[in-house]
Formats: sequence, structure tokens, C-alpha cells
Amino acid sequence: MAQEKCLICEKHGQSTFEIFRDAFLVVNHFVPHPDENDNYLGYYMIESRRHFKGIYDATDEEAAAIGQMMRALGKAMKTVLNAAHVYSFVMGDGIDHLHVHMVARYAAAPREYYGPKVDEWPSAPRGGAESVQKINRKVAEALRGALFENEPK
Repeated sequence: MAQEKCLICEKHGQSTFEIFRDAFLVVNHFVPHPDENDNYLGYYMIESRRHFKGIYDATDEEAAAIGQMMRALGKAMKTVLNAAHVYSFVMGDGIDHLHVHMVARYAAAPREYYGPKVDEWPSAPRGGAESVQKINRKVAEALRGALFENEPK
């Protein structure tokens, strides 16, 4: 029986909006509409390289890498995007790759758009592929700094 195509594996092969990759995970900006200008700016995904659904199936090394990335990416997003808060959540239904959503909430977002509806805010910063790449460069640089800030000098 032929193996079904994996959406996440295919995406990892393209790496168009990717900002980080190591042996355990890939980080990229979520861009559901690459040819349009309505993508929520500041919506990142941390995705496992290996197929597994939940953190409960991660190895100790994978779990540590994911936790460290969540912290570093959150710090980078707060700094670069001036996010008031960064949401992180996992649903895990449907795709056999752990993928952690990391979504910036901007200070001007009305209360009714807090939480899972944050990217539905009509006045949120939005853009197309060029805008995503512009913030990706800045977030990637801040991410590297956050990842290595605790390294011995």
C-alpha cells in the first residue's frame, strides 16, 4: 500500500517561509494565502520533523528542543513584533506532526479577539509573502539571539 503524502513533510521540503530548522523541528510563519495580502503577521508554527501527534510521544530531546524553541520564539516575537502577548497552543488532530501554534496578540486588539480568535481581528497587521519575509528576517535574527543568550561565552 502506498504511503499517503504528508502535508507537513511536503512543507518542510519547500521551506519558503521557514526561519529555523534543526534535527528535531522546523519553525515557519503560517501563510495560508501566499498569493494574497490577508495573512496574519506574527503567526508561527513549531513543527516536529519526526511524525508524532502529541508531546507525550516526543523523545526527551525533542521535548526539550520544543520547549526551548517556544521560549525563544515567544521572546523574539514580543521584541520584534512588539506583541503584547504570544499565545501558544496545540490541537494535534488530523496531522501526525506535533505543531505548536505561536501567535502574537497586538496591544490594540480588542478583548473580543483575545485567544483563539486573535487572527480574526479585522484591523490586525496583515500582508502578503513580501511582508511575511520582511518580518521573518527580523524574527529569525532575534530568535538566534534568544536561543543562544544562555550559551557560555
